Amino acid sequence: MNTSVHTFHAPSVLQRFVFAVVAALRSSAAAWHRSRRRFVAWHELESLDDHLLKDIGLHRSELSSVVAEIMGAAPATRRVTMRSQP
Repeated sequence: MNTSVHTFHAPSVLQRFVFAVVAALRSSAAAWHRSRRRFVAWHELESLDDHLLKDIGLHRSELSSVVAEIMGAAPATRRVTMRSQP
């Protein structure tokens, strides 16, 4: 008959500190990654000439808001339509 009792030990102060540091590092890394993705998207759109931007229905002044919408940092305000091809 096994009569061992499993007890739960609260994490030590050092363990809580390490967990907090790891959580902060993960959060910082995720924020940096999101920021980098936004920059890359903006840079790609910014590198297009004005004529090409016009062809896809954008003006250079809209690039920041378009990237924010794409990345989910702002609510989508542009209507997306899909036309069926004949």
